[in-house]
Amino acid sequence: MKIALDPLTQAVWHTLFSLWPVWAAIGGLLLIRIAIVIYQTRRLTRAGMPEIDRMDGITFERYLVSLFRRQGYNVHHTPASGDFGADLIISKNGVRTAVQAKRYAKNVGVKAIQEVVTAQKMYICAKAMVVTNSTYTRAAQQLARANNVDLWDRRHLVKMILSPQQKGRTSGPADEMPS
Repeated sequence: MKIALDPLTQAVWHTLFSLWPVWAAIGGLLLIRIAIVIYQTRRLTRAGMPEIDRMDGITFERYLVSLFRRQGYNVHHTPASGDFGADLIISKNGVRTAVQAKRYAKNVGVKAIQEVVTAQKMYICAKAMVVTNSTYTRAAQQLARANNVDLWDRRHLVKMILSPQQKGRTSGPADEMPS
């Protein structure tokens, strides 16, 4: 049985069909992009402290997105500029937390605490947190206590990386805590 199409419909179908190589190329590029994103996500998921210590700040933020999602949090990445002091907004069980990520080679100071406290109010969060691959100065610890800010230092970050909630995560010597 042959279906009769009007000339305009025939022209549209002919044009779409004749462009199949373009559609195939676009589909291929999309598949490649999806494969790259999956590869990068898996690579980040398997990162231990040596890899984290070599990351730039943006990659560290992306790593934390993956870490918090594996912990069961909903994660929202704030804008790269004008973020009011929070890199991520995480939520779980209705509790929103402003998170400041600091991938540092030195100790994190009070400025990070001040920024996340400001962000907590700006983003209407119940909690605030600073996460680093390093440690905090005494003044930063004191200010965090006074403002009820959770601090994840290097040891706590390792503990979270190795926690049983990290499904599919393999640990090895590269993930051990430094002495």
